[in-house]
Amino acid sequence: MEKHINREGCRITYEYLPGSHAISIILVHGYGLHRTMWEPQVGFLQKKGYPVINIDVRGHGNSRPTGEFSVKLAAEDIRAIIDMESLEQYLLCGLSMGAFVVQEYAFLFGGATGYMLTGVTPLCIPYPKWEKTLLAYSGPIMRFFYTWAGLKKAMSKGSTYTKPALLRVGQMFEEIEKQEFLVSWQGFSTCLHEESFKFDAPLLVAAGEQDTRGTIQKHLSDWQTHYPGCVVKTLPNAGHVANLDQPEQFNKILLSFINDCESARSHS
Repeated sequence: MEKHINREGCRITYEYLPGSHAISIILVHGYGLHRTMWEPQVGFLQKKGYPVINIDVRGHGNSRPTGEFSVKLAAEDIRAIIDMESLEQYLLCGLSMGAFVVQEYAFLFGGATGYMLTGVTPLCIPYPKWEKTLLAYSGPIMRFFYTWAGLKKAMSKGSTYTKPALLRVGQMFEEIEKQEFLVSWQGFSTCLHEESFKFDAPLLVAAGEQDTRGTIQKHLSDWQTHYPGCVVKTLPNAGHVANLDQPEQFNKILLSFINDCESARSHS
């Protein structure tokens, strides 16, 4: 069932699919994409009996119009949806931009049963100045070096490893308008903030072994350094959008993590 909530100048759209389990799985997609990127996971989770909330992040998919985007706003949108649905148990699963949003949610609110992050670097750790500057100026750099058509093509190719994933991601990038892309990217590229912070529930970080986006591979070891107890998984033959490159592997990792989180909660 498609549902909506109006917040901060944007009509946020999300899909709510009921299930028999007590824990709901909230899916948060990557930058420039929309909630249909999770189709292989939605079908899998529904067959396993899990309720699913699949969100179009503001400025993406059917969550329009929006003249403003930030990772903090997107995290607050998720909080509003959780309150609207009166969820007591939920696991947050985000990819790329969506994984930054999940981290910001954990920082601002906490309360989830678990957090699964894919294709992302830590939000709150110290970064060298050059890396923060590069991210902050990535929008102007992209505008200078690429045409709009070339940028969409490069983003699609750089995010995927398999042909089926490339075709699906390419279709989604064709649906976003240039101005929405630039507004969202500005809010996305300024999201890092160094904080003393600990996750309040189990944390799983996944990455495709062929993910070449940004400094994801460079910082993969930082997760366990800064967040002891964090589990890190890599997916062979997968790029940035690992859930589409290798959906069966991804689903297996996701289900195992859900089961671990349910078990931890029942014994707490």
